[in-house]
Amino acid sequence: MINRHEQEKKQFRRLFQQQHVDKFDERFQVLEAFLKLEHHVTCRDISRQLKEDGIHLDDGFVTTSMEHLCRFGFASRVDFDSGSDILYEHRHLGVHHDHMVCAKCSAILEFKDEALEVLQKKVAEAYGFYMLQHKMEIYGLCSKCMVNRKKRIPLHKAKSGEKLVVKELEAGKYMQLRISSMGLKIGDTIEVVSNGLGGQVVIAVGENRLVIGTGMAQKIWVQSFDRQTLGTDVPGGRENIPDTPSMDLSQMKAGQEGTIVRVSGESKLRRRLLEMGINRGTTIYVEKYAPLKDPLELVVKGYHISLRVEEAANILVENVTSKKR
Repeated sequence: MINRHEQEKKQFRRLFQQQHVDKFDERFQVLEAFLKLEHHVTCRDISRQLKEDGIHLDDGFVTTSMEHLCRFGFASRVDFDSGSDILYEHRHLGVHHDHMVCAKCSAILEFKDEALEVLQKKVAEAYGFYMLQHKMEIYGLCSKCMVNRKKRIPLHKAKSGEKLVVKELEAGKYMQLRISSMGLKIGDTIEVVSNGLGGQVVIAVGENRLVIGTGMAQKIWVQSFDRQTLGTDVPGGRENIPDTPSMDLSQMKAGQEGTIVRVSGESKLRRRLLEMGINRGTTIYVEKYAPLKDPLELVVKGYHISLRVEEAANILVENVTSKKR
């Protein structure tokens, strides 16, 4: 990562000087502050890092500097559909990833799926479409929020886009009749169209849209339609782990090969593994272990890389077979 950052700085100097961009030294300070932050950041985050470094620059100058960084390919602007501030992330050339965004805690999970990338290309080709670039953003609830969430919640606390099952009507006879007359009953599967606008919840029951006031929504208790498949009895939730035998990469022996099905761990670790080409659907080969069994020497996409055993424990692999190279 350090070598990559030094390369970025070298290219910054060359490009910005060639293009005669004004206030070069100050903009270089913005780049250095940005590179220190290994996550999705706002301009305020960058200004805070500058102040920690003893540098005081105008907020507007930081914003225009980030626009320059995006223009020259050092950063990417990410504007998630959450009403939050504009975010920036490092743009590492040749490395593509997509995002999952938690609607509750706003956590951002980066992921890459080789099978999905191939499928997107096939779809574009089937329609005679030449794809220049693409992005995927999946909105939902992260595994931590699902684990901490109560099994049943009142409808007014549900998030837009959630698919739910009506489990209980905690209301008097008159209120229950009103709810029933609207075409809603226990056992119905519903989808939350929107929540919060004007203090109302808009839901879909089949092809029928219903507008429910907050007071009534508080009496309707629902449960996630997908909760049973998420397996909340497991810390972190299940992540569609295949039925085929699987194991952690750290448990594989030298000379074995397998297919990656999941990459977990903290955000910084996942980003680093992603940059190394370690992502779902990729074939990985354990070449050898160091004399003290740490680190592992691996082959991924023809490249030789090293990983510590504790890092390899975050990588789940299936279809493990012995193979000589």
